[in-house]
Amino acid sequence: MSFFDKLPKNFRNLEISTKITLTYVGCFMFLLILIEMVMYAGFLMALYRPAGKTIDFSIAQVKPWLDNIKQRGDYFNSDTMRQPLVTGVVVRVFDDAGNLLEDTDENYPSNESFNDCKLDYQPMFADADKEVALMTNAWVYRAKMDYVFKGEHFTLYFYRTITSEVPLLEEMKYILLILDLIGIIFAVAVGHFMSRKVLKPIKIMTEHAQNIAYGKMDGRIEIKPTNDELTELAKTFNSMLDRIKGGIDDQQKFINFVSHALLNPATAISFGIETIKHYGVEDKNFLNETIDIISTKIQNIDKILQSMLFLIHAEQNCLKIKKEDFDLSYILEDAVNEIQKADENHSVELRQNDFANVYGDSVKIRRMLMIFLENAVDYTPTGGKIIVTSQNDNGTITLSISDSGIGIAPENVEHIFEKFFSVKSRLNNNKGGGLSLPIAKWIADKHDIKIEVDSTLNVGTTFTLTIFEAPIPID
Repeated sequence: MSFFDKLPKNFRNLEISTKITLTYVGCFMFLLILIEMVMYAGFLMALYRPAGKTIDFSIAQVKPWLDNIKQRGDYFNSDTMRQPLVTGVVVRVFDDAGNLLEDTDENYPSNESFNDCKLDYQPMFADADKEVALMTNAWVYRAKMDYVFKGEHFTLYFYRTITSEVPLLEEMKYILLILDLIGIIFAVAVGHFMSRKVLKPIKIMTEHAQNIAYGKMDGRIEIKPTNDELTELAKTFNSMLDRIKGGIDDQQKFINFVSHALLNPATAISFGIETIKHYGVEDKNFLNETIDIISTKIQNIDKILQSMLFLIHAEQNCLKIKKEDFDLSYILEDAVNEIQKADENHSVELRQNDFANVYGDSVKIRRMLMIFLENAVDYTPTGGKIIVTSQNDNGTITLSISDSGIGIAPENVEHIFEKFFSVKSRLNNNKGGGLSLPIAKWIADKHDIKIEVDSTLNVGTTFTLTIFEAPIPID
């Protein structure tokens, strides 16, 4: 259970900024009052202790002094009694009848005045064996000592002024009270300002969260050059917004993708079937052409669905990479041979194919090579050339696939590896749905293969792969 959960319900229902302000004010006032109490107590101790010590010292001095006089047979008087006293201490001697016999300061308030002004309670810092009186503007100490001198009993009263600035002390109380009120106002103002400032990023986050409900996710929280918890929270919130926006963008791209890459082939298949139903199977050439079209569309759909499943599993880290040593030149030659057999409308030439011992998943790397080769064929007009080279330079393999196709516009080069993005062309009719190159990029990243793209519109495109040879050659 948190601190705020233990507080009254009305307090828990307040805004966080108000809670912080009240908590700050409470702590500030507690410390302020504690400091004032310590200061006031220290001030009183500074007054009481010296006064009490001077009386105690005077009593300690007077007793042996009287004993000495008594031994000599002399008699004490007011003038001689001042000798053992500490400056500021007044002593008065009374007999058993209460008559004043000696007084070291006749101007000091009388014993009767002290009795009339004596406090009914013992102040906190007063000595327990002494009495305190508030006489006009002063606090006065009084201590009592009994003494027998030449068979007679005497009572000696010692007086000492604790302070004569009682009005100043009372005035100090009012001053401290006023300072407390000013402190409360100051603490409320500062606490309100600081809580609003500290919670401002959270308020902005709340506003952004409310805007998300209306599909507005363009705004971001300003990240200030600090390293506190709210800065980390703001970074996390901005990152979350980026991911949400990216997810929505991907969702929109997926909808567009399904509408074009899957819906169009499905419509063509449905149209072909309806055509066969309508015109029958009498015309064998027409029937075969229609079936070929349907078969091609089904193959395209199957290829797209397989690509989608591959990327979904890849994003969920469900695809396993089975790495082993293999000869890249063999894989490349096999892929080129497959393209040459499948396509008779282009010239596909493997000009250089150096031996290369590579550590990786041979199946997935072959798929990556096939994607680049098929991409070159799809975007190259009939009669065009695709040239493939693989050169091993001291363990660094540079594999390039060049075509004489339509090329890629400069503004599109940085997007070709994004999901659902494809260069529109009448040559391939978006057969891959914009999924093939993202798959190739994923496979390349898993094998630390660097991909470079060099393309010129209406001239051609070259994909260059930089692959590092395994340290141990194949036996």
